[in-house]
Amino acid sequence: MTDYPISATIYTDHSHASLNDLEVSHQLSFSHIKAAAHFAKLSYEKEDKYDDSQYSSELFDEHRSYVIGSIITAVCYLEATINELFTDVEDISSSNEWSLDVTQKMKETWRDERSLRLIDKYEKALCIVKSESFNRGAEPYQSAASLISLRNALIHYKPEWIGTGESYNQTLNEKLNKKLENKIKKLNPMTQEGSLFFPHRCLGYGCAKWAVESSLNFSNEFFSKIGLPSNLDQDYQLNLNLPEI
Repeated sequence: MTDYPISATIYTDHSHASLNDLEVSHQLSFSHIKAAAHFAKLSYEKEDKYDDSQYSSELFDEHRSYVIGSIITAVCYLEATINELFTDVEDISSSNEWSLDVTQKMKETWRDERSLRLIDKYEKALCIVKSESFNRGAEPYQSAASLISLRNALIHYKPEWIGTGESYNQTLNEKLNKKLENKIKKLNPMTQEGSLFFPHRCLGYGCAKWAVESSLNFSNEFFSKIGLPSNLDQDYQLNLNLPEI
């Protein structure tokens, strides 16, 4: 019998399948979160050795690429995780005794509602298995939602004019500032005081660290709510630990 991993802790047995009808699905969630942690550590190394006399545009660009990479791949982990759950629902349900009704509804959701927003996919899964929903006003939902907003701002970036009047409160810079200022413990030391929060001061190791930890906290609570082990076992998560600030 051969076990094919669908996560770090859940396996599906395909020993009954013939070579003619064997199906294999590939999981990318682990690669995404590992990349996010790797990029975050690289940004930490740049900041840890940095002082103002070392500043260069090359160093700034390299550091920023690590931070942006960490943020984007941290959200990629969340996206891959929930998509893998819906894709592998039959194998998961057989090993965890989910009802046929739950399995069927999960399959229907994956077939008919793939256009759901990322965070709504998680909510839909919780609804199907009749689990308690996330508290949208508390952690880890708040950080996950803010992380996705930051990722979207990077991917769909639109330059904006920043004034000093009433319109300032409606700028993306100020909206992200309000969402993230209490979540990011350290701002980018390579930016000057008075620089815009986004996309300058927020994009540092503190933000990358928060992105990785927020994605892990959200996925861990999700798996706990639906009664499954995390798709990353404890040893794997320990390997993702990042330097403290």
